[in-house]
Amino acid sequence: MILLAFVKRDILTALSYPLNIALQLIKVSITLFLIYFISRTFSGSVSPHLTKYSGDYFAYVLMGISVSSFVFAGLDAFASSVRTAQVEGTLEAVLTTPVSIFTVLLGNSLWTFILAFGSSIALLGAGMLFLGITLSLTSALLCLAVLLLTFLSFLSVGMLSASFIMVFKQGNPIGMIFGTSSYFLGSVLFPAEVLPGFLQQAAKLLPMTYAVRSLRDIVLASAAPGDVFPVMLQLALFIIILAPAGLLSFRFAVKRARINGSLVQY
Repeated sequence: MILLAFVKRDILTALSYPLNIALQLIKVSITLFLIYFISRTFSGSVSPHLTKYSGDYFAYVLMGISVSSFVFAGLDAFASSVRTAQVEGTLEAVLTTPVSIFTVLLGNSLWTFILAFGSSIALLGAGMLFLGITLSLTSALLCLAVLLLTFLSFLSVGMLSASFIMVFKQGNPIGMIFGTSSYFLGSVLFPAEVLPGFLQQAAKLLPMTYAVRSLRDIVLASAAPGDVFPVMLQLALFIIILAPAGLLSFRFAVKRARINGSLVQY
């Protein structure tokens, strides 16, 4: 009920700014057309790395963008929530309430995740409409499972980001490592296979790589569940490793901020 109250508050706030809603829809449309016309630029050449996906660069990048928009929102949501509370001077008050700080963080960030998820689904839906792609119920459920695992993976990473903001106020190396590097190494705009060998190995350490690959295989290559499960297990492994690390690091960051009295500083 507490989380629903947060979401209701954010929905009412969002609806009070109709111009912003319209601008967000325009932004999604521009992104879609940008990808399409870039793909038209390379329509005369077929990369062997795209053969698995019928050589369609538009479809390839569309899958990457739809996942990355969801991922980056999750990566930044917790850190932004902590930073806002620091600047507004409400962080110390929040920590003294009976509500868990994790509940408050998730509640303040949940609407951001919902919007990002909606944006990803809108991009996928519009793209599949352009491409004439249809999904079976099994494939659709697999896509949702991949997005859920991706959400949980970057929720954990977001907790690590929030830990740095809690302690250092500004400067977030986790956002840079998992954000910028994921965009470059995670096969969002181009296959990781074209990179030098050591960077290909680095790409295997990022959840983005597995999330994008799974979604592409399901939507563009009609992969069977058995073909996708090994990649989804990699995402689950990231969650198993990152979730405890994120929780412990944030608890440590809160404890340290309380000890040195920096909760009211920003």
